[in-house]
Amino acid sequence: MGLPLYSAHDDPGPSFFRYADAAGLTTSHDPEVVTSPHATTVIAVRYVGGVVMVGDRQATGSYIASRDVRKIEAADRFTAIAISGTAARGIEFIRMAQLSFEHYEKMTDAVLSLEGKANYLSPIIQRNNLTSPLVVLPLLAGWDLNHQVGRIFEYDGAGGCYERLDFATIGSGSPFAENTLRLGFRGDLDLEDALDLGALALYEAGDNDPSTGGPDFVRNLFPMMVTINAAGFQELANDDVASRFRVINERRTQSGGIAGGSLR
Repeated sequence: MGLPLYSAHDDPGPSFFRYADAAGLTTSHDPEVVTSPHATTVIAVRYVGGVVMVGDRQATGSYIASRDVRKIEAADRFTAIAISGTAARGIEFIRMAQLSFEHYEKMTDAVLSLEGKANYLSPIIQRNNLTSPLVVLPLLAGWDLNHQVGRIFEYDGAGGCYERLDFATIGSGSPFAENTLRLGFRGDLDLEDALDLGALALYEAGDNDPSTGGPDFVRNLFPMMVTINAAGFQELANDDVASRFRVINERRTQSGGIAGGSLR
């Protein structure tokens, strides 16, 4: 089945959302729809050679609705997109962003730059957040093929796009995660340092924010950790993630949970 034909006046062009609207594929923005559980918290950290992203797995309403939500996905080989806010709409947002990038490239026979992808999401965010109570705030990170560097883009509720040169956080655990990131970030972080810092920031968020799920040692559920670099999008294995959080937990156990004099 091919794409439908449009007149010059009605042609949606390379915009997937215009095409989806014309084809009746988009979902309702009815303000009366029941609010669904919310997803938090995601962190992105730049390092020399790319970007690390860490996201908790919990979706929370008036209770813990899910403990294993995936909040970070590959938008394409060199780009990751993460969500906070209304969980169901956020997961839909990720799928639509993936389709948007693919649709644009097929329609124009050109690859969007990383900055182009970041700007491409702005009207989609605006369209959702200003016409629906189901607010979604994404976080975009990727490897810029043109400049051979990792980059991070965050958004406000109206779709404003802002590049961060160090780190970014979204979700209700952001204040706690950001404090850790501010103390631990350096411009010369290598991959291992960035992974450890991201894990520690997420641990702090889960330890202090009731809506953020930290490591669950009972169920063997741990936050997602991914890297985006010249090799593309890669997700760390669960055993690798578990070992990083167990190290942090053992240190906290030894101190009885009392904060020490250094970032650890």
